[in-house]
Amino acid sequence: MINFAELKKFFIWNFIGSLIIAALVAVVTVLIGEFTEITGRVFATLLMVVAHSLLSLAFIWDDSRRNTFNKLALFVNVIFLLIVMSFITSLFWVWKIIPGETIGDLYQTYFLIAFAGLHVDILSKALRKEKYMDMIICGNYVFIFAVVAMFLPIIFLDNPAKILGEMYYRFLAAAGIIDGTLSILTIIFYKLYMHKHPEVESALQDDVPQKYGQPARKGLSIWVWILIIYLFFQVIGLGSSFFWKLF
Repeated sequence: MINFAELKKFFIWNFIGSLIIAALVAVVTVLIGEFTEITGRVFATLLMVVAHSLLSLAFIWDDSRRNTFNKLALFVNVIFLLIVMSFITSLFWVWKIIPGETIGDLYQTYFLIAFAGLHVDILSKALRKEKYMDMIICGNYVFIFAVVAMFLPIIFLDNPAKILGEMYYRFLAAAGIIDGTLSILTIIFYKLYMHKHPEVESALQDDVPQKYGQPARKGLSIWVWILIIYLFFQVIGLGSSFFWKLF
């Protein structure tokens, strides 16, 4: 099991070390009196180190308040993997190892994978409650994979509309609508199940602090709300885009 206290220390020292190195590079640049392209890339590299360290620390500090790592372990592992991939990608961009257009495609892919990880992790919390819910969730997993797989060619192809054709986008829209609908149904059924079984602790809720010393009440996790908003725009966006094409 990962020791997140040690991991937090690592990112803090990484952040401090980057700031010190950046200051030293700045002092040397001032003394030399010349700001070269290499110096600029060194500064950009240090900035990427600082940015990704702060991003990692944000997740670790969020865990201390919301116990995110235990509640959404799969999502957190995906995020940390993507942070590492993002850091490597940013270095490739800074040092111009791969084209900027490819960098943009990669970050779109990372964003897609992150939401897919969050999506799968949240749905998994509703498993083994009711058989009909398990069937809905398993079907939802299939459509999550289908949507992600169908989005990848659109991201990486130069002219996807011409190459893939209109029917491809129709299938994507249909898969996205089914995906979002199944997920929203799962959340609704899960809430109904929790209402019938109040003794069961919900994995999709956080303690919401109250004023004036009142006991904390339960509310949907911020990650669940983010997913709900994302799914809402996915269903409405994909549905409306093809509705207007038909008329």
